[in-house]
Amino acid sequence: MSESKRLDTHINRGVAWTAASQTIVAVADLISVLICMRWMGEVKYGIAMMAVPLYSILDAVSDLGGTSALIAHDDHTPERLSSLFWFNVLLSVGLFALLGLLGPLYGLFQGHRVVGFLLLAYGGKLLLQNLYAVPLALLRKELHFEEVAKLRTVAYLAESITRPIFVATGLAIWSFTLAALAKHVMFALLFLWRHPYKPKLVFHWADIAHYVHFGLRSGVSQVLYYTYTNVDYVVVGYYFGPAANGIYSLAYWIVLEAVKTIANVVIDVALPTFARLRSDPPALVAQFIRLTRLNMIAVLPFVVLIVLIVPEFLTLAYGGGKWSAPQLAVCADAARILCVVGLLRALGFIGPPLLDGIGRPELTLRYMVVATITVPGCFLLGANLLGDRLGLLSVAVAWAVGYPIAFAILLWVISKTVNLPVAQYGKAALGILGCAAIGLVLGLAADVLTRHAHDGLRIAVISAAALIGTFGALAIWQHVTPRAVIRSMSG
Repeated sequence: MSESKRLDTHINRGVAWTAASQTIVAVADLISVLICMRWMGEVKYGIAMMAVPLYSILDAVSDLGGTSALIAHDDHTPERLSSLFWFNVLLSVGLFALLGLLGPLYGLFQGHRVVGFLLLAYGGKLLLQNLYAVPLALLRKELHFEEVAKLRTVAYLAESITRPIFVATGLAIWSFTLAALAKHVMFALLFLWRHPYKPKLVFHWADIAHYVHFGLRSGVSQVLYYTYTNVDYVVVGYYFGPAANGIYSLAYWIVLEAVKTIANVVIDVALPTFARLRSDPPALVAQFIRLTRLNMIAVLPFVVLIVLIVPEFLTLAYGGGKWSAPQLAVCADAARILCVVGLLRALGFIGPPLLDGIGRPELTLRYMVVATITVPGCFLLGANLLGDRLGLLSVAVAWAVGYPIAFAILLWVISKTVNLPVAQYGKAALGILGCAAIGLVLGLAADVLTRHAHDGLRIAVISAAALIGTFGALAIWQHVTPRAVIRSMSG
């Protein structure tokens, strides 16, 4: 078997294992969050979501791209790994101390002191992640996705199980934070058991200076990414209050958080794959288009379903509890608007790993700077100009206006950097979009035919029609069948 064929098979198996892990995690997380949201109500959930979306920003700051540098470079030694480990320890300790000062101030800004304490508590995770960050990066670099998927599944299940337990014991606002800490404790224990790592007591700045230089560009890009994709919670909470933030957060979780979870199946294998192919431009471009198609196949059927069934889903999941019918109606409207963003993010998620993988993190950084100005700027404009008429929907509309601008810029940067054949890329993407459109039309037809049926029956019939239409079109038009997938995985 050729090296290219072996790599394709390894990537396919990595995607399969990651997909299996993400499916288990997503189902468990869905059940867990549904229970917690129903028990908490929109106000407590909204207060918790003033802090929780910021955790991903803290994760990126605490690493500053160090793990990305390990994946992208081939010159690591035990001494260099140890030096990077101690650098990350110092960084996370400093960040924890900073949270002790800024956390309470942010709580006062949002009008809820507990929000500041939530941020400080999550700072403990930033210290804990140093125990497994280096061995995890090395496993990903060597494309050991199966091992990573297994460990991640167990850790994430710990989070899903403990979250409703914390709510039931009266720690509702703390439940998401404490469950996240439980996940990382489990992850650390599993890694120490399966892949124990003991750094040397050495620190040589010269050994890791180029790692940190790369990591600063890549890491700052991650910080900016998580900032512009999570600052909407801050805007909604500040302008419209905790109840509105709870409603908006539910819509965001249903669409964009779910899209990110699904897309992670491909994203997890993208950076190490592109890093491996950076010296072979034609293979790099082919793999970029291929992974983009895989991401679209995974994400678009879900987006179509949300557009079709989100009102019925919300009624079944939250109707009759602490959430009122008008609140659920607004949430459904916000979710449908955010589906526009979810569709484009299925395309855009693969871009930054490509740029980082070929050793051009400065391009990712430039794009992230533009996106961080454009998208949050739209949030503020939307809240100020449309807030009186649309309320929290103004921020969802701002997403649908601002992100397409950012995506167009990203596509332009990629096309110029790797000589991406835009026509070929467009053809590959439009084929998947066409299949999703067929599923949407059939789902709308089923919606009309079942208009007076029970919500549960409507969900089942509409979903079946949309999925059969989408995957049937994929099989006939795009030749994406279970047999073809199995054949590509077996090599």
